[in-house]
Amino acid sequence: MKNIVMARIDDRLLHGQVVVSWIPFLKAEEIIVIDDESFNDEFMKELILTSAPEGIKIHVFSLEQSINYLKEPSGSERVLILVNKISCIKELLDNQIQINIVNLGGLGHSNERKRYLNFIHLSDDELSLLKNIEKMPNCNLEIQMIPNDRKL
Repeated sequence: MKNIVMARIDDRLLHGQVVVSWIPFLKAEEIIVIDDESFNDEFMKELILTSAPEGIKIHVFSLEQSINYLKEPSGSERVLILVNKISCIKELLDNQIQINIVNLGGLGHSNERKRYLNFIHLSDDELSLLKNIEKMPNCNLEIQMIPNDRKL
């Protein structure tokens, strides 16, 4: 199985905070963006692939592809997972993908979501999923925009 150093849930997937702060902080060597929509949109996929810093291996996978890939034998590469849906993390965990740290980044406003923090808006279903994830063994859920911020 791949060496997952963190999985981050953020509407924006790969963006400046991840590139400038999280990748160096985690010493990530590989990024796996899991998003069926981006995987099926060649323009979005290319945009994500070209946004990674030089020297960082990056993939854009469907959820199904990511499960298979993450179960493959691995060396010691430090892998950062990026998703924009809480349900993706739950699905990975349900498929025995070991994720020790789930970081909740920015989840923006929508009609179905309520505001919990300045940068965290959740629907009732998303809140329920997070509560289920938090109960899973060896999986720590934290809220933190950038590494220098206080963890909640």
